[in-house]
Amino acid sequence: MSGALDWLAVGDVAEERTADALAILGGGAARLVAHAAALGLRTALVAKLGEDDEGRHVRDALERLKVDLRWLRTAPGMRTTVLHQPDGQAPDRRVDRGADLALRLDELPPISVTAALTVVCGYSFSVEPARSAALGALTMARARTGHSALLLEADLLWWTNARMTRRVLEPALAAADSVALTAADAHALFGSVDGREALRLAAEMGPRLVYLAQPDGSVLLRDASRVYACPSDAVPRDRYAGPAAFWAGLALKSAPRKAALDSVRYASSVRRAGAPRAPHASPATAQSTRL
Repeated sequence: MSGALDWLAVGDVAEERTADALAILGGGAARLVAHAAALGLRTALVAKLGEDDEGRHVRDALERLKVDLRWLRTAPGMRTTVLHQPDGQAPDRRVDRGADLALRLDELPPISVTAALTVVCGYSFSVEPARSAALGALTMARARTGHSALLLEADLLWWTNARMTRRVLEPALAAADSVALTAADAHALFGSVDGREALRLAAEMGPRLVYLAQPDGSVLLRDASRVYACPSDAVPRDRYAGPAAFWAGLALKSAPRKAALDSVRYASSVRRAGAPRAPHASPATAQSTRL
């Protein structure tokens, strides 16, 4: 792959084990970049896998979607991270931490690799050296002639490292041009506040665009001081589909409100969690009936 990238995703990659014992593509950065690739964007993933069958399955899934894997490294002697029921109830959730949290700042691509959008996920902020790599990726986005985006994942951070959640996410929010979060993330970070208050509190921490996914599939978007409501008639099957489509639209120069509306339609069209089965038309060019 040559030329500028639409997306550079940095951070977590894993195998996810569902409640019905399926093994699917997991990790926020990996799932986001998979959706972006399925939408036709030029994508690359910067992350680490273990030397195991789980890592080989993840790599195969991303290769089928033509994600650029030049910076997807295999860490000798380490295991691939495995997420057990991350969408389930707290007693059923478990993370077997692995190689993705060993990504170092000096393993990021050189600044000469340009990207319209650099996307980072909050789970990478849980421990060093991945924390420094993730924050470095956000702060270097402008040098890559693009913008920075953060998938907050405060809920995932809270149940893996509750005491550190707000402290590690504050500098990331300050460095991000846009942030996506769920209602559960907002509760973990801000407590019992409504959606519009969560948008305001997140925006005060730095990002101009705040994308809040509601439990019913609808989205609230804050663009500077304006708030837009994007209704949905279906609950998404994949929690990463909506934010991925929103940022895909931004990378392709859609207006934020249109990107958010398109993202709701795309998320409702996705039939299952994990790696997308087949490419979709990009949200910036497709008719809404095809999203």
